This record gives sequence, C-alpha cells and structure tokens, in this order.
Amino acid sequence: MPDPQATIRKALPSDANAIFGVHRASVRVLCASAYSAEHIESWFEDRTPEIYASALSSGHVWVAEHRGRIIGFVGVQPGEITLLFVSPEFAGQGVGCSLFELALSIAGGGPEQAIIVVATKNSESFYAAYGFVAVEEQAFVRGTQGLQYPVVKMQLHSGVHVQA
Repeated sequence: MPDPQATIRKALPSDANAIFGVHRASVRVLCASAYSAEHIESWFEDRTPEIYASALSSGHVWVAEHRGRIIGFVGVQPGEITLLFVSPEFAGQGVGCSLFELALSIAGGGPEQAIIVVATKNSESFYAAYGFVAVEEQAFVRGTQGLQYPVVKMQLHSGVHVQA
C-alpha cells in the first residue's frame, strides 16, 4: 500500500539529477537478479542525467516524491510507457503501481492503438499482471564493451487494462 505522504507530479528539468540517482539505484539492486554483474556495472557507463533532457523538457516524465525526495519515476507518451523505476527501499510498496497506473491513463491507446512497454527481464511479471503480453525479444547495447541487454517488448491492447 502506498504511503499516504507519497505524491506524484510532473517532473521538471531540475529533477534530472535525482531521477538519475533513482534510476541507477534501482538498476543496481532490482535488476541484479536478471542481469550479470558486468551488465549492471556498465549500464550507466558514459551516461549522465542529460539522458532525460528531451523527455523532461517535453513533459513526458512523472515522479513520485516522499517527504520531498524523488523515489520513483515513469516516462510516458501516447501509446508508450518508456521508463518505470523505483528506489529499492520503496519497491513493493505501491509506488511503482501508482506511477504505472497514471502512465496507463496518459498513454491511453485507442481502438486501434496498443500501449507498448519495453520491459527489463526482472519486470516482465509486473507488466504481465496488468495484462501486457510479450510480443518481441529485443536488446539494447551499453558501455565501451558493447554489452547487449536483453529486454522484452510487451503490448497491451486497448480496453484490456487490468489492475495488478
């Protein structure tokens, strides 16, 4: 159950450093069971908070705050939810669900438009609980070694929204 003092708001460009911190912490702890130590170590190699600049300036990122501290974030645009990460100490407390449910309402999807997410291997079951189904195995490349990170493109057809 989410803390009643946690709030969700549209992210500001000035939130980039805090979002980057949440993203790194979440990957290091919550993705560690699904990716090798080498993958975790190089995930943010040569990356800075600037990676969010475009999404922040266009209003496509929302944050969850607890007592003034950003504890999670989600990226969303029509038809696609691009990012969902929560601080490890708040995982399993409803923060991710609250952010994701907001993102679902924003992403919308019409009669002929599905909502897409690209799930890290550790988050597939989270999205499946909302009715998303795997449609394609994919990978992204990071770091100087060019490591491939397996991910899964998942899709929810309009009108199928299931609450976890």
